[in-house]
Amino acid sequence: MNKIRLLIASEDSSARRGLTAIFSSENAFEVLGGFTLQEAIEKSLELQPDVVLVDAPADMNGYGSKVRQIKNGCPCSIIIALVENDRAGELAGVLAQRIDSCVPKGIMRGCLVKTVELACRAGIFCLPGTAKKMISFNGEPEARHCNGQAAAAPAGGEPLTKREMEILQLLAQNYSNREIAGKLFISEPTVKTHVSSILRKLGQSNRAQAIVYSYKMGLVSEPRVVSSD
Repeated sequence: MNKIRLLIASEDSSARRGLTAIFSSENAFEVLGGFTLQEAIEKSLELQPDVVLVDAPADMNGYGSKVRQIKNGCPCSIIIALVENDRAGELAGVLAQRIDSCVPKGIMRGCLVKTVELACRAGIFCLPGTAKKMISFNGEPEARHCNGQAAAAPAGGEPLTKREMEILQLLAQNYSNREIAGKLFISEPTVKTHVSSILRKLGQSNRAQAIVYSYKMGLVSEPRVVSSD
C-alpha cells in the first residue's frame, strides 16, 4: 500500500517538530516537512501532498484564506485542521473555507494518526465534540416537526428523497461511502451519486459543510445513546 504523503503546517515551531516526529515514526506516512502557514501554501502547490495537517493558530484571522489557497491549488489534497475544542464559533467560519476535517488538539497520539489515515484511506471525516455548539452558536433553534422530522428545507428548495435522508443521517455519524453501501445494501457508486445529489441540494461543497448545515437546519439528529442497564 502506498504511503500517505503528509505536509504539516503550523506557526509554532515546537508543534511542527512534534507532529513531524509523530508521523515520521508511522510506516503509513511519508512526511514531506513542517512549514509555517505561508510556506505551506508554496510547498503544497509544489509537492501536491495527499493530506495537509494544519495546526490552527489561536488568532484565526486570515487563516481561512490561506486554507482556501491551498485547496484551490491542490484540489486532490485533503486538508485536516487541528483546532481547540472550545473554539466553536470560529470553527464555523473555518469550515466554510473548504476544510475537509477538523480534529481537536487534545486528541491522543494514536487516535490522531488513525484519524488522518482513515480520512485518506476511507474518506471518513471528523468534527470536534463541540460541533453541536458550533452549528447552533447563533442561538437559532432547530426547526422540527412534533414527530422529530426536519421542518427545514434545503437551501435550494429541492427536497431530499427518503434514501438521501437515510444517507445524510449516516454521513452525520461519520460512516464512509463503503460502510453506507453495506448498511443500505446498495453499491458504493450509488452512494457516491446520492452524496453528490445531497451536496447539490444543500448548496454545500463538501461533506463536512453539508453535515454542519444539516445539523443547523434540523435535517439530522444526534445519534442516540442507549443504556445497557
